[in-house]
Amino acid sequence: MIVAAHRALQRRVARLPIMSDWAAPAPAHRTETGRYRGARIAVGTRHGKGRQLGPAFRRVLGARLFTPRDLDTDRFGTFTGEFARQSSALDAARGKARLAMAVSGLKLAVASEASYGPLAGSGLMGHEEILLFCDAESDLEVLEGYRSAAVPGPAQTVATAEEVAPSVLAGLSRQAVVVRPHQPTTTSAITKGITDPDALRGAIVTATELSADGTAVVEPDLRAHHNPSRRRVLARLALSLAHRIATECPNCGIPGFGRVQTEPGLRCRQCGTPTPLSAAEIHGCTACPARVSRPVATPRADPRHCPRCNP
Repeated sequence: MIVAAHRALQRRVARLPIMSDWAAPAPAHRTETGRYRGARIAVGTRHGKGRQLGPAFRRVLGARLFTPRDLDTDRFGTFTGEFARQSSALDAARGKARLAMAVSGLKLAVASEASYGPLAGSGLMGHEEILLFCDAESDLEVLEGYRSAAVPGPAQTVATAEEVAPSVLAGLSRQAVVVRPHQPTTTSAITKGITDPDALRGAIVTATELSADGTAVVEPDLRAHHNPSRRRVLARLALSLAHRIATECPNCGIPGFGRVQTEPGLRCRQCGTPTPLSAAEIHGCTACPARVSRPVATPRADPRHCPRCNP
């Protein structure tokens, strides 16, 4: 995907369908390319994402990932707000990739950016992750994205550790939490990466003492190394991106040919009326006009999505 096509990239991310049980889609056309076999690709992360991305890049592309030590990607934004994201998710991912290239001296990089909040067009709270591959020598960018209504859990406001939901305590060894004052009296009172009950109790005591109303917020740590649901998304997204990088456009030969939009109109299985569900995926290249339409695997829509059966 050529760098000049930034707007097309952003439009395509906005159109990604919400998927909760997801697997990498097979493109409508595939010409495997070996141009990145044996290449070293820098990873723009400080939270160990190379472990989720590496297997797919090795298996599909024959490429190896390299993660620079202690890369300061926090400058592009943090979930807990110490550094606000100043631009789009795409720009943040691009900034991380360029930083990884600058520090490593490599000309290839991959980086991701996540957003948690209301999903566009659905009203549901959810998770959106984008994964961007950059080839500086070829002036090339390839992007894949994922949207899901699944999130690690809600935030809680508590006065004591005893008020924390049992489900949070039971899952601490897997899903870490963050504790911060509900109404902070200081800017340096956030404790991240909490994975055991004793640390949680201590952090809540500290946070309540530094809160004007005497309460603390306990919320999931959304960083990849403390967030198992996000790690699963990254591994699946890496597989999808690697296949896309390996797929050349049938018209111009540029890597990155794949889904650029979906086409609504899947017909109701009961009455045949077109529904808002996707009837086809449009695969294409943003470097040239090449487009291929591929029908979705589901032949008919459930009547609950039908404007006639379920008005």
